[in-house]
Amino acid sequence: MSTTRGTYVRTQQNWAVEQERQRHDQALWMMGENTLFCLMWTARDHDAGLVGLCTVCASDRISKAYGQATRNKCPSCFGTRFEGGYRALIVRPAIFTDADDGQSFTARGVVSPQEVHMETTSDFRVHGGDYAMRATGERLQLRTPQRTTLRTGFGTPHQRDDGTAYNLTRAAVEDEDSVAYTIPPNPTDLITILSRSGSTPPSFADIEVIRAPLIPLYERD
Repeated sequence: MSTTRGTYVRTQQNWAVEQERQRHDQALWMMGENTLFCLMWTARDHDAGLVGLCTVCASDRISKAYGQATRNKCPSCFGTRFEGGYRALIVRPAIFTDADDGQSFTARGVVSPQEVHMETTSDFRVHGGDYAMRATGERLQLRTPQRTTLRTGFGTPHQRDDGTAYNLTRAAVEDEDSVAYTIPPNPTDLITILSRSGSTPPSFADIEVIRAPLIPLYERD
């Protein structure tokens, strides 16, 4: 005698998925702060034919031999080795945890690390090495995030259709001599841009740059 019980699976309600995502994004827009995200080119983007090598620092023998940029602060690729440096500059709401300055003793001397956690919207993908810029003037390097997707049944969840958030992404404040501070805009313009406000989310179309899909097509999950 079979012990398998009949199971009734309700039809997925797409409107419910969309409402859940909308509520989450609305909370971020209401409680978060405007943050400029700089999404850097990666080797996978180059392999996919989305970007070429930097013409300034990736054409000599050393770069070709070691597979990396010869100048960390290259004004053309910002140390990525790929033309233009970044695939997108976008503004999204984000919520950061609070942190106080501290000091750590390392082999290189005394450093003042500051690491926070951050949450933002799910309509783009962050990779380790991307940057977040705040209206405080700080620029933070992002770690590979954890993400949250809705489960609706036997189907496989995908970020593009079911994602709700990047949850508690770690971000470390960069030193002022970091290559992150050579990426436009300059600190004064950055503060002005991110200080826009209003009863509805302001438009940042005049400063956003999108050179490739915000969720790469080769990352379908």
